[in-house]
Amino acid sequence: MQSGLKALGRAIIWLFSLGVILAIGVALTYGLAALRAANAQEGKTPAPVEVVTVSSQDSYRAIRRFPGRIDAAQVSDLSFQVGGEITQVFAEVGDEVAAGDALAQLDETRLKNRIGELKAARTEAEASLTRAQASLERIRALMDEGFSTDQDLDNITAERDGFRARIRQLSRSIANAEEDLADSTLTAPYGGVVVNRYLDAGATVAAGQSVLRLNETGILEALIGVPPLFARRVSVGDEFTLTSDGLTAEGVVTGVGDEVDRATQTVSIRLEITEDPGFIPGSLVRLTLDEERRETGFWVPALSITEGYRGLWSVYIIVTNDSGSDIVARKDVEILHVGNERLFVRGTLEDGDRVVTAATARFVPGQEVPPIETSPARADGTNIISSQ
Repeated sequence: MQSGLKALGRAIIWLFSLGVILAIGVALTYGLAALRAANAQEGKTPAPVEVVTVSSQDSYRAIRRFPGRIDAAQVSDLSFQVGGEITQVFAEVGDEVAAGDALAQLDETRLKNRIGELKAARTEAEASLTRAQASLERIRALMDEGFSTDQDLDNITAERDGFRARIRQLSRSIANAEEDLADSTLTAPYGGVVVNRYLDAGATVAAGQSVLRLNETGILEALIGVPPLFARRVSVGDEFTLTSDGLTAEGVVTGVGDEVDRATQTVSIRLEITEDPGFIPGSLVRLTLDEERRETGFWVPALSITEGYRGLWSVYIIVTNDSGSDIVARKDVEILHVGNERLFVRGTLEDGDRVVTAATARFVPGQEVPPIETSPARADGTNIISSQ
């Protein structure tokens, strides 16, 4: 009894579904017929549509762009090796300096006083050494006559050796103090441009505290973050095009990182800019890669795509029916890549299909329309991809 009821239920559902499908088919047929009848009654011909004839491509060219930063080959935060009070800063931001140029000066008074004290102490130690050496000679003479002991000789010898050690120590201290005096003048380690000034005259600085930032002139580098897959295909010596603020230059790879940045998930590559067109250190730069990708598909106008069924995309094409009339048909496609004004797609398209360049909701499959041929989609269409 229950199995009979189940069978009857399935039959009812099947009949209902069939009825819905037939009703939709009838509605579409009468709708198309009504559209054609309306056009005939009004004496109007269907509006023409532009079409483009497509052909399959085995590959396409893609331009990939990766962002990065322009840096000087050498960038240094300059600091004194000793602490003290700054008396003068000779360089301003934007100044070009040569290697060895004085950039800032510390107060030398304390250092010069220290050197004077050390030299005076060494002079005193040298005099004491002279006396100790004379005493040692006298002790030796008295020992030969039996008027002095070995203990006297040992004492004066130890005293002489102590003065010698004291003189060596003071000489090293004087050399270090003189180096500190030389370090009280901050000089440029290489030719460059001052790009930042951290302190002014009158400030007290500690050893190693930054005073100025210097960018080397003449050589610029670009630091670019690229996906790990791309980094594995890059080798030292490869050349790429770099663009920044409308300026273009070639860069030669000088190094490829071996670690993925956790924040950006990219690998850094460093390029030396062979001929600087006027790039500004610190500005944004993009590496441009022109590559060919092996994919079979079709270039179609971007406006030809319309949303299809089940999340797919579709294009309208014009076909000639058995009576010789040009009518609209729909074909499903999959978008592989997006270009500027074109899409690279694959699907049920065939060579020679006439694709409607601008899909609109007014099209109905089977609708009769006159086509107007336009220039074919370029076979060498370029797809531009920016990687952030």
